[in-house]
Amino acid sequence: MEPQIPLSNISVVLVETHRGGNIGAAARAMKNMGLARLKLVCPREHITEECRMMAGKAIDLVTEARVYSSLDEAVAEENMVIGTTSGRERKRKQRVHTPREIAPLVSKYAKSQRVALVFGPERRGLTDAQLARCQYLLSVPANPDYPVLNLAQTVMVLAYEIFNVADAQPKRSFKLASDETRERMFRQMERVLIDIGFLSSQNPGHIMRSIRRFLGRAHLTPRDVRIVRGIMSQMEWYVEKGHKLPAKKVRKP
Repeated sequence: MEPQIPLSNISVVLVETHRGGNIGAAARAMKNMGLARLKLVCPREHITEECRMMAGKAIDLVTEARVYSSLDEAVAEENMVIGTTSGRERKRKQRVHTPREIAPLVSKYAKSQRVALVFGPERRGLTDAQLARCQYLLSVPANPDYPVLNLAQTVMVLAYEIFNVADAQPKRSFKLASDETRERMFRQMERVLIDIGFLSSQNPGHIMRSIRRFLGRAHLTPRDVRIVRGIMSQMEWYVEKGHKLPAKKVRKP
């Protein structure tokens, strides 16, 4: 079966993986399902003998993987960021999708956008701050008496669902803003909303996480981000100067 989406646009991002063997097993699962872009964020181990043994003929994915010092750096150029979370964790305000639910979304956007699938460390998963960077969350449904999947199993389940999505209908493509561009917008927004008193300077993250959630689902384009940042700039000017920025100085998106 040939996949209907360009799998080269999809990255698997492994964050702070503890064992090289788990990286190798994840790489093997990726190659089984046609994924080839592997990113590693601060791995505790990398190319070990165990890694080579578990990867088999997929060791090339590991040797060619880029290594990053932070998740921010790893996803800066990605347009869509999807994070994995354990079904055992406390209930979240953001909806948590299944791999089967998220696969059509990946299919839709990977046709013309870069999509990152982010997996946390084996023992604790992604932190709340890291999950807040993701526009969508997913968890693999499992037996509630023992819902523990290892890293490679989770990668395989998600990669399988993506590989098997059959969506040959052409879609109008459009460019999404990169994660780095969205982050600059959110940093400016947080600063301005603190200045006008909407956010508490002591705990701005509580409301900002909600703002991130609904704007993340909006699939912002670069022009959308420029519009939002233009609004923020006008507000910054008004707070500082006490009057509107002159129209001729306003940069139109």
